[in-house]
This record gives sequence, C-alpha cells and structure tokens, in this order.
Amino acid sequence: MTRITVIDVFKAKGLEPEPKLTWAVGAAVRDRFVDRYGRLPAKELRAKASGRGSHCFAVYPEAFRGVIEDAINVVTKGAPRGPDLFGGAL
Repeated sequence: MTRITVIDVFKAKGLEPEPKLTWAVGAAVRDRFVDRYGRLPAKELRAKASGRGSHCFAVYPEAFRGVIEDAINVVTKGAPRGPDLFGGAL
C-alpha cells in the first residue's frame, strides 16, 4: 500500500513545505484521521524536507490525499502556485 505524508502532498502541489505550515496541516490531518479511525496514523522514518537527517513522519493511505489537500488549502488560504519556470506540468 502506498503511504503519503503531508510533505509529499505539499511538494505535489508545488508548494514549499515550510515547518510552520506543515505542522499546522499535520495537526489538522492527524485529528481527522483519529476522528475517522479512532487511532493515530502509522509513522515511518523518512528523510527531512531539508535533506539533512531523518524524522519520524505520520503516513497516510493514498485515499487520504484529499483530506491533506483540503487542510493545505485552508492553511495556505488556497494560495495559487506561480508559473513553472522549468517547463514541467503544473
């Protein structure tokens, strides 16, 4: 089963995963997960977004992506992404 993190979804949306934002989104998503499943999400040791070191991140089923995206939109106020300057798809 593919598992995703809040950081994964930030990056997929083309947003910088700043700690202040990721912590707020992570708390909201964790609470939704607990409300739905009655337990905390699983955790995995993964590389930090900074690329230096590792950290134990909450991981969610791919089906939870919409919940994470909704939380990101609330925290970032639905901030539009800028144009992709390197030719990739937005």
